[in-house]
Amino acid sequence: MKLALLSVILCLLFTASTISGQNPGLQLRLTTNGINFAKNIALEFLHDVISKLKLPDSSGDNFAISNVKITSFTLGATTVTTRSPNLFKVGVKGAGASATGDWRAWKKIVFFKVRASGSARVSANIDLDQTIGLGRRSDKPAFTVGACSAKIANFNVKLKGGNFITTFIYNIILRFFEGKIRRELEEKICPEVTEALAKQTKKISTEFKTDFPLVFGTKVNLGLVSNPAVTSNSITLALRGRCFPSTMSSLSFPFNPPTVPVITKMVRISISPYVMNTLLYSIWKSNVLKKTFTQQQVAGAVKTTLRANVLAPFFSTLASYGNQPLQAEVRASQAPRAQFTATGIQISGKFDIIAGPSSAPQAATISTNVDFTAQPHLTNGVISASISNVRVVITNAGALPDQVINVINQLIKVFLSAQILPAVNDVTGAGFKLPTFYGYSSYGATITTKTKGLEIGSNFRKTPPKTTRRPPSTRFPLPVDCDPRRQNWRPFNRPRRLCPL
Repeated sequence: MKLALLSVILCLLFTASTISGQNPGLQLRLTTNGINFAKNIALEFLHDVISKLKLPDSSGDNFAISNVKITSFTLGATTVTTRSPNLFKVGVKGAGASATGDWRAWKKIVFFKVRASGSARVSANIDLDQTIGLGRRSDKPAFTVGACSAKIANFNVKLKGGNFITTFIYNIILRFFEGKIRRELEEKICPEVTEALAKQTKKISTEFKTDFPLVFGTKVNLGLVSNPAVTSNSITLALRGRCFPSTMSSLSFPFNPPTVPVITKMVRISISPYVMNTLLYSIWKSNVLKKTFTQQQVAGAVKTTLRANVLAPFFSTLASYGNQPLQAEVRASQAPRAQFTATGIQISGKFDIIAGPSSAPQAATISTNVDFTAQPHLTNGVISASISNVRVVITNAGALPDQVINVINQLIKVFLSAQILPAVNDVTGAGFKLPTFYGYSSYGATITTKTKGLEIGSNFRKTPPKTTRRPPSTRFPLPVDCDPRRQNWRPFNRPRRLCPL
């Protein structure tokens, strides 16, 4: 579990790609709090590795040592430092370690061979430094498990067992522990740590996928457009954030990503309009930005029945259909475009309403320009969005009556909520509960729209395990005369009969 959590942190820290000269669509920054959070995960990883250390058996002329293993490991003072251009270093000073082992000793005295055995308990302090290099290879993360150093101090040994004859061998065994056993333990820590890190980082590099699935058959590419920017108190990642249809991975766009300003939460993500616009363009290209309304659905959406004779004065193609009820299809004639402002996400687009009776469903086309605001919200850890300030301008008809304009507005609003809002949700995380992963959950999350980007920030902490009440036992039926309130009462000489819990 801790290895998996470490992989999540490493992915956040070190994902990279080789693309150059491209502005990012997304930016993610780990501040000092975020780096310390990653440090704590790394320390738990080191704790697990060192706690499982076991040394090979050893022997001398008169004794043998076996089953030497770490039994407890407590972290001391810890530090985490980042150094440009690409180093991340975790340090542990004065960690406490305890180990146990078994010993056997023998000595031939004249014609007799005296044997004895016992146990040993070792306590020591350990100083450890481990450096990890941040790098990239193609679109996947690449890591360098760097220099490691481990020093053991205050090494103390206590022996138990034996007898008065073998007491003289104690000093030999003590010197063996303080010499060879201490050196082997010191020499084994770094290889074990670096091997475990190498396996974990290789697994991350192998399993990491740069393309993340979104809605309407689209994906977003999360590879970095440059190396991580490392300072003494932060790590900033510039991610590509390019959305594309799953069936058109090489789709080109009629716009380029803008420059996103660099972004005091533990983790903060800055999303540029490029992410939204590539997503909207992709789902428009995939021909899914449309919604069909049956005659009943039109009536349900606008609370009235729209008939052909209402629109006939403005669209002559409907004149021959009398008062027949109309069905409609709303679809985007161009890809909508989004822009972030201080008040929300402003989205504009061109939409056609194609209306007609069931016998001629495409009899008339109403062209419109639509502007609206998508406003993200964050309540109790759940991000959601709402659409407001919808403004519809009809471009191919004269002055329509209020009844028709209301109908068109309602159809557009239903269309936006059903087709556009999920795309907004998927970029901002709207309608999505901030996750709990591997025993950690977010708190103090914020979401803010700014002139050139949308920022999502959050802290993380350990989540206490859920406690579940044990369900009542159904193994035995409840006695008919069992009253839980009187279970400790019984008449004279009658055996106690307890109620099931």
